[in-house]
Amino acid sequence: MIAFAYLPVVLYVGLEWLRKPPVKEIRHYCLSTYILGLALFLLVVAPTAIYFMDPKPTIGNPWFVFGIMIGLSGVWIRASAMHTLGRFFSRFIGIQQGHHLVQCGWYRYIRHPGYLGTMLVFLGFAISTLSITAVIANLIVYLAAYSYRVSVEEQMLENQFGEAYRRYRESSWLLIPFVF
Repeated sequence: MIAFAYLPVVLYVGLEWLRKPPVKEIRHYCLSTYILGLALFLLVVAPTAIYFMDPKPTIGNPWFVFGIMIGLSGVWIRASAMHTLGRFFSRFIGIQQGHHLVQCGWYRYIRHPGYLGTMLVFLGFAISTLSITAVIANLIVYLAAYSYRVSVEEQMLENQFGEAYRRYRESSWLLIPFVF
């Protein structure tokens, strides 16, 4: 039954294969790219290891189902954010040829909805292992990795779009509406 917990993670990975090829992907291999790779690995391995050290029955447990639902909602948010950006979506930080500031769809309210989707996928996965330790571990790993990535990306976007980005930043949430 625990195999169902991996469904959002598998769909998350599948999004990468289904995405439209970028306009001309400019790959900036900055430290944040490597940090995210390691973080995504840990976001799967840590809850899995924690679960198998102390397995709990998942059948009929509402937290197991809740975790999967949270993970699937994260896949949906990330997929719709990727769709909104279209060919400007990239795993790498960089400005593409013809890049413009997107402020529609999820981006009207949240500056980084793809990262929100990612957080929900892996938070849901951790919840579905029925371990508070896995949830805390995933939140720590996610926040450490993505806070750095977001700061690098925010600086790049402000450098590129200037005052327009500063106004956008004032009228939108960074990651989680009504929180920050």
